[in-house]
This record gives sequence, structure tokens and C-alpha cells, in this order.
Amino acid sequence: MTYLLYTIVCLLVVVFQSTLSMHFAIFSGMYDLFLLFVVYLGFYRTIQEGFPFVILFGLAMDALSSGPFGLYLTSYFWLYISILGMTRFMRVSNNMILPLVVVGSILFQNIIFLGTMTFFVPEVKIPAFFYRNVITQLLWSVITGPVLILLFRRLHLTLEKWLKTFQPEYR
Repeated sequence: MTYLLYTIVCLLVVVFQSTLSMHFAIFSGMYDLFLLFVVYLGFYRTIQEGFPFVILFGLAMDALSSGPFGLYLTSYFWLYISILGMTRFMRVSNNMILPLVVVGSILFQNIIFLGTMTFFVPEVKIPAFFYRNVITQLLWSVITGPVLILLFRRLHLTLEKWLKTFQPEYR
């Protein structure tokens, strides 16, 4: 049931990011919502549950985006590995650290995107709107990121609790 929930959430994120967010002005400059899901998987779920979804939906985002193939997969993969490494040294139950991790994730992904852009076209200068977009993404992430991660965690825990009432042998 966990995999079904992850699939539904990931498909909703892909649909939202590839269609709806482009048609509403309030969402202009919105950060990559799948990053929040990668942070959630790295912080709160096992590697057996998280890794397949990071790879699968990284490929899906690459297929739907107009960037170089593997760009999203690379950023999601390294972000997931970084978060798994951080969980060895940090207390995951401390929710005060979530805004910092989300902001760091946004910066990490933008650095990968910028590095890819300069790798393929070294003579190109960084566009002026890039800085404005990054600042907008950071503001969005500070406001909404931790709330959405904790909301998804609560949803998942509620679903697991509900399933235990029907299947006592369910983890």
C-alpha cells in the first residue's frame, strides 16, 4: 500500500509540475516539488522504499522536461544519497532542521542545473532572471516545504495506522 501511495503522490506531483503550475501566475517561480518527496524519503523511509521511486520518477521528470536527459535523475539521486548520509549524523526527529534541508536541496538542484548549463554552453553568461528565480524558489520553499513534508508524513502514518486495523500483520 505504501508503494501505491508513493505512486499516486509522485504522479500528482509530475502532473502538477508539468501542466498546472505553468498556467497559474501564483505558482510562477515555484520550486521542484519532487525535491520535497526526495527529502521525505531520505529522512523518514528506508532505502528499499525510497530508492526505486527516486530513480523511477527522476526518469519520468527527465522524460517530461525539456532539459538534458538525466538532469533531474542526477539531482534527485545525489540529493537522496546526501540526505541518507545526513541522517547518520543528524537527529531526524528535529523538525526545526527541515527548512534548512529544503533550502539546501533547492540550492543543490539549482547548482546542478547551472553547472549543466555552463558545461554544455561554456560561453553563456548566467541570465539575470536566474537569481530572481532562485530567490523566489527559496522563499516558496521556506514557507511551504516543511509544511508539505510534515503533511505527507502525517498522511503516511495515518494510512499505515488505518491499514493496521484491517491487517494486523501489516508492519
